[in-house]
Formats: sequence, C-alpha cells, structure tokens
Amino acid sequence: MKLGQALAALALLSLLAGCERGAKAASKASASSSDVSAGPKPRPQADSAAIEAARDKSPIKSDEVVGLFPAYAARTAEGTFRFQLHGWIYEPEDGDLVRNTVVDEVMEEIPDLDPTAKAIARARLGRFLVDNERDKKLTVTLAGKVFALQPSEEDGHFFATVELTEADARAWAEGGFLEVVVNTRPKDARSFAAWVQLVEPEGVTIISDVDDTIKVTEVTKTNQLLRRTFAMPFEVVPGMSKTYGAWAAPGAHLHFVSSSPWQLYDELELMARDGGFPRATWELKRVRPRDVPRTLDKLLADPLATKPPAIRTVMDSFPKRRVVLVGDSGEKDPEVYGLIARERPASVDKIYIRDVTGEPREAERYKSAFEGVPAERWVLFTDAATLPPKP
Repeated sequence: MKLGQALAALALLSLLAGCERGAKAASKASASSSDVSAGPKPRPQADSAAIEAARDKSPIKSDEVVGLFPAYAARTAEGTFRFQLHGWIYEPEDGDLVRNTVVDEVMEEIPDLDPTAKAIARARLGRFLVDNERDKKLTVTLAGKVFALQPSEEDGHFFATVELTEADARAWAEGGFLEVVVNTRPKDARSFAAWVQLVEPEGVTIISDVDDTIKVTEVTKTNQLLRRTFAMPFEVVPGMSKTYGAWAAPGAHLHFVSSSPWQLYDELELMARDGGFPRATWELKRVRPRDVPRTLDKLLADPLATKPPAIRTVMDSFPKRRVVLVGDSGEKDPEVYGLIARERPASVDKIYIRDVTGEPREAERYKSAFEGVPAERWVLFTDAATLPPKP
C-alpha cells in the first residue's frame, strides 16, 4: 500500500461520516507558518491607514486558522517581481464526536500503536477532516501595502498573483526574502505569515523530492509507510540537510515537489527547519477527503503524470537557471527526472538518486529511465556524505 492508498481509505471513511472536521490547534499552525523576523534596515513608510482598514474588515474568525505557504518570485520582462500567493483557511474542531470516530476507524489500519503514536496519529489524521472555509476574501500586507486575495475555494485554499516593483521588493526584502502577513481582526493577536523569495533569472535551482529523499518514509514497506506517515515523528535522512545547506549558496533556490498532501505541510516544514535544511518553497497535493472521486484520482495518480508539470512550472519561471534534481529510487523519481532531462538537456545540470531499493546502476530500470541522458549527469548514492560539496 502506498501513501496515496492509505489516504484514499481515509477519504472513503470521511465520506461515510459526512463531515469535514478537526485539525491541530491554531497555535501550531501559526508557529510553523510564521518563521520570518523583521530585519534591522530602515524601510519605507507602510500604508498604515490601508492596513488598519483591512484588519477592520478581516473575515477571519477567532476559531479559524490560516496557513500561508512560502512562495518564489520571478522577474518579469518589465523588471518587476511576480509570484503567486497560496494559503488555506479552515476551522479546527478537535472535540467533534463524528470526526473522532472516523479517526479511530482509520487508526485501526495502522499496526502497533502505543499511546504516544496514537496521539500523533489522531492529530495528523484529524487534519484531513477539517471544516474548510470557502468564499473567504482575505487580504495580506506585503511591502507595506495591502493586497486582496481571491475568495477561498471549496477546499479552503486561496490564491492571488502579486506583482511588486523592484524598488518596493528591494526596499522591504531582507537577504532576498520578503515577509507576507495575513490581516487578522484588530483584537486577534495571532500571526499568520510566510515569506517570498526573490529569485534572480540566473543561478542554481535545486528541485527535490521529500519521501525517502530528505524524510525517512520507507515507502516500499507498507506497515512502516503508514507508521512513519501518520504515527511517528518525522525523521530526516542523515546528512541531507548538511548537503543541501552546502549547496544553497546565496541566490540558490530550493523547491520541494512531493506527492504528500498539503495537510502534512506544517509538520514537513517543521521537520525540515528543525533538521537544518535551508528555506524552501513547496509543491504538495491538494486533496479533500470529502470529495472522494477527485481525492482518489489525485492520491493514486502516477507520479509520471503529476510531477513533471510541477517541475516544468518552476523551470519555465527561470529558463536561464541551471537545475539540479534530487530524488530516490523508492517510487518513480528516476523516470520523472530522466524525462525532464531529455526534454530540457540544457537546463538539467545534474540528477542525484538516493538508492533505497538496492538496484545496481546497471539495472534495466535505470537504463530505461535515463536513456539518452549522459552517464555523467546522473548519480546513484546511498550515503549523503558521498555527495559533492557543490551541486
């Protein structure tokens, strides 16, 4: 059973329950999405009147939580910076009886849960049964100005394409990063924030998988996959944070593309941050267990169908940057990366595959996956310590 199949079971159970309930406490969501501190340099005057008015009109209730995800900004032909903001608004209801019953049923499918593991599983699984808030018209403050976002969709996710002049972006950025803050009501002391990385047209972009690449998941072992996904603290692959830290020189862009759903983002980001990984942007899957057909389609989709478009989107934004692809042999990273390398040989500089299946480099699988890709361009490794100091 793959992760998608495990979550598909949750989707079916939640349909029977007829609800979308539960999530982690608001404090956890806020803590993991507001990792940006104000810098010491002087900044232009913020539009205080507009910010105050936006807060007065904020639709965010005290029992609703907003997750705002990090973003990357690319230069346009006109010299501005353009990017897409993305977030999620929902209402946690941890005490809901039906929600807890659904979670209990799903936990029965995960073997050998001790009390600690049950507590982790209850919190993690509950995140898939939240009460998503639709048609919420949020605003954010960025570079001293207020920006309106598109109304939240049926799964609570919301978006907006934002454009900043270079002068505004540079004046407010610290180390190439801008802070974005969701405008909450005046008496709401919570802070929902994220950051935007200003990415230049040239440089290095590292596009990385997550499961069994930077996070120990054991995708090839069903019971361990379930336990490590839902009932165990997330564990980083030894040595990978040190490698990525060495590779992430100033101006580098680290972007994670994973089949994991956005419901796990907070804990994945916390794992990466606590594990010493550089700041990164993320592309995960949008799933809504209540909408079973679409959820099943997304969770069980072939990575060869879903990952290449996500990778191409990043590469299209920065056609002059050289790209390093990092993944593992547990699923279809070799096949996905080989496809991208054949499509864009001038852009893909290197491919690194972490061996978790024990297949030799000479295996027919790799011959097929990397057909037409120069042999020196892809590397199979088991120990991160053997990777070069520069990508």
